[in-house]
Amino acid sequence: MVLNKMILAGVITIAGIGLAAAEPVTVAMEYLDALEASDLDAAEKLFHPQSSIFEGGSQEGSWKDYREHHLGPEIDSVKQFAITRGEAISGQSDDGSLAFVAIPIEYLIELESGDKFDSSGMVTFVLSKVDGVHKIRHLHWSSSRKR
Repeated sequence: MVLNKMILAGVITIAGIGLAAAEPVTVAMEYLDALEASDLDAAEKLFHPQSSIFEGGSQEGSWKDYREHHLGPEIDSVKQFAITRGEAISGQSDDGSLAFVAIPIEYLIELESGDKFDSSGMVTFVLSKVDGVHKIRHLHWSSSRKR
């Protein structure tokens, strides 16, 4: 009986760790889903107000800056945005207040003009827990066109 309780406790502990670790990955995947759907409002809900975004070797500013000056103006010209995701790599601080998620990606962007961008790269997220919910504090999108 004691052995069964110990095994059950071990399973609950392992399951608990898995669930806690999955939340930041879920937030990262929701961001990629929002991009594919051209839903910038859904993406915005995932960001902390004090965020930073780096893309293509440049600092894009906060989510608000990135949305207003980069994604927002471009999103209307996107006909299709398809992202293939590799296996996420993630980790958290001991107290769970900070987390990172790195996802290898391949993506195809097709513009209304017919131009296509077939690229691969890595998206890295740093998330902080605010009121029990992980929010994106930093996003780094690094990619290059496939040859």
